[in-house]
Amino acid sequence: MESYSESYKKAGVDVTAGYKAVSLMKEHIARTMTSGVLTGIGGFGGLFELDLTDIEKPVLVSGTDGVGTKLKIAFLMDKHDTIGIDCVAMCVNDIICCGAKPQFFLDYIALGKNIPEKVASIVSGIADGCVQSGCALVGGETAEMPGFYPVDEYDVAGFAVGVVDKNKVLNPDTQKAGDVLIALKSSGVHSNGFSLVRKVFTINEQNLARHSPDLGTTLGSCLLTPTKIYVKPILSLLKQVNVKSIAHITGGGFYENIPRSLPKNLAAYIEKRNVQVLPIFDLIAKTGQIPEHDMFNTFNMGVGMIVSVPQEEADKAVRILNESGEEAYILGELVDSTEGVIIAGADIMKNVVVLVSGGGTNLQALIDAEKRGEIKSGKITCVISSKNGAYAIERAKTAGIPSRVVARKDYSSADSYTDALLDVLKEEKADLIVLAGFMTILGEKLIKAYENRIVNVHPSLIPAFCGEGFYGLRVHEYALARGVKVSGATVHFVNEIADGGPIIMQMPVAVLDDDTPETLQRRIMEQAEWKILPKVTELFCADKIKVENEKAYILE
Repeated sequence: MESYSESYKKAGVDVTAGYKAVSLMKEHIARTMTSGVLTGIGGFGGLFELDLTDIEKPVLVSGTDGVGTKLKIAFLMDKHDTIGIDCVAMCVNDIICCGAKPQFFLDYIALGKNIPEKVASIVSGIADGCVQSGCALVGGETAEMPGFYPVDEYDVAGFAVGVVDKNKVLNPDTQKAGDVLIALKSSGVHSNGFSLVRKVFTINEQNLARHSPDLGTTLGSCLLTPTKIYVKPILSLLKQVNVKSIAHITGGGFYENIPRSLPKNLAAYIEKRNVQVLPIFDLIAKTGQIPEHDMFNTFNMGVGMIVSVPQEEADKAVRILNESGEEAYILGELVDSTEGVIIAGADIMKNVVVLVSGGGTNLQALIDAEKRGEIKSGKITCVISSKNGAYAIERAKTAGIPSRVVARKDYSSADSYTDALLDVLKEEKADLIVLAGFMTILGEKLIKAYENRIVNVHPSLIPAFCGEGFYGLRVHEYALARGVKVSGATVHFVNEIADGGPIIMQMPVAVLDDDTPETLQRRIMEQAEWKILPKVTELFCADKIKVENEKAYILE
């Protein structure tokens, strides 16, 4: 008799849809069958015969995981054929860290409504992941749960089992100072940190469909890129090199995952400049104003897996991995320390580049503040002048700060000047750009490239006496003409509108009855500009400023 239940269907569960889903997924499951599979799908359990060739003492290694809130991206894009790869990857990449070869995989799919074609699409991705990792999909469960999950949503989890000879289980305690850490590039965000990703980008269908010049594709396509599976290249490496330890860089990033593969007396020493950070992570950090430490403590930053090998085998290991199709490179080394992870150059100093055109009094205020220790989270690494002979350059030389001249008059157009200035700023690896009497309008291209990373000090309390035409003594002339009783200074982020960027800090200065434009200008510089500009510089470098809805906030 045919199996069906109209009553159950009225309650929201269509068993016939489940049968159709099974039928549709069979062709995908067939691709994963290995010699160890003894039964087809549909039984109460999946039977699998282990191949114990060359294994004296077999040890089973298991791993289970899900995809997390990355699923929200799939829902919004209505794309479900890669999520399964993520699910498999999160499991098999864990068990390979023990040196185990994955044998079989089980999936669990829970959904609000069983749409057979959608389920088959999910399973097709699971099958892809199994093929990539060389394991068999021997069974699973599809649970239709109306009223528990929304109709268009689901959850996916997986369980993998691998086997390794007990004598070949990787032992992190064999590591020593001087061993080399090799990075294997990730394919993107993988399947961790998506709660933060969704918050940063305010994820919706429109945002996901928008093309990003920084990424070379749409945001959605980039975020949905499946997690890379490292099983086959690692298995090849294990046969040829003395691999001592492996770390899968998942949720918790560098700071949480690397120590899991180390003895307590050793730490990973990594120079930040060695990390080949993918563009998506730069975009996340910039858009969300995420502190560097938080980025390395949340995301893989472009490193999906880290392998520890003896120094003498490092070059060989990199070559083998690259020949296997991976992008591998030397990331760092192990040192005697209990710190776990040391990322040299991270969260220490930000590069502050100051743009000038004239005498450089505000530059001097920054230099003096740095000497007094008021700016401790950043360092003035370069001064760039738009004019030859600007006295600000002499101030930089006296302070031992490198300087460069990118003269506006040497360029035929504003666009060509912007491009030249951009090139120099990139060469100087500017984290923060401070305009200190820079009398050249910044191009839109540069402003967008350094969004919320350019600050300017204006000699009034914005929005009073600001915008086009309000600069230098003119500001104070207008203020005195209007008879204002209080003026002051404002430090703000720079955007495409003159003096229109988010206000960061302001300081009032009383206007005296006998003030002239010159005396008012001097007092505002001394009592306001030279105080709040260094303060803002330190706050930025210490990651204490955030921008939301075009307003700047100072964090506690």
